Amino acid sequence: MASHVETYDLLGSVLTYPDAAFGGMLDQCAEMMRAADPDLAQRFSKWSDSMRCLSLEDRQEVYARTFDMSPKCTLEIGWHLFGEQYDRGTFLVWMRGQLRELGLSESTDLPDHARHVLAVLGRLEPEAADSFGTACVLPAFEIVRDGLKTLDSPYDLLIDAICHFLESRHGPAQRDLSSLPVLNADHEDLLRAEGV
Repeated sequence: MASHVETYDLLGSVLTYPDAAFGGMLDQCAEMMRAADPDLAQRFSKWSDSMRCLSLEDRQEVYARTFDMSPKCTLEIGWHLFGEQYDRGTFLVWMRGQLRELGLSESTDLPDHARHVLAVLGRLEPEAADSFGTACVLPAFEIVRDGLKTLDSPYDLLIDAICHFLESRHGPAQRDLSSLPVLNADHEDLLRAEGV
């Protein structure tokens, strides 16, 4: 049975660029999600079934077309929250600090990529997770979901499943960026500590 943390990690892992191990990962995720969250598993299986029908090259093409070609659908959560504002840089630094503090490795993706954000969210204390989930994570995923409505992509099923999962775990989206610790009066100290 997937633990709380493993469920968030699994959701993050399927939001990465598909490689040769992707098919096996789909099977592992489906099995673990069935035990962890039946509603999520049912929604997830619709997406995974559509991805199983594709070759590796087609999976990669669909991923790139979906997330890399449209700013509305990027998986960089900070972009949806802040755009090109100064606060996005602060958010990136804060996320990098969270990854380090939680012992999570960075990847070639930016620290605000959905895979990293979900991994952090799954490890936060419940109150902090609810605040972060409703103020940042779910609102950003809802923007991606809305952006996918104009595309013909199987990923709309996955993003919709993630939105339902996040809302069931943390509550409805309440875009309140002022509640984030990254944007409080300590953000200048945070940037100095990172040498920015």
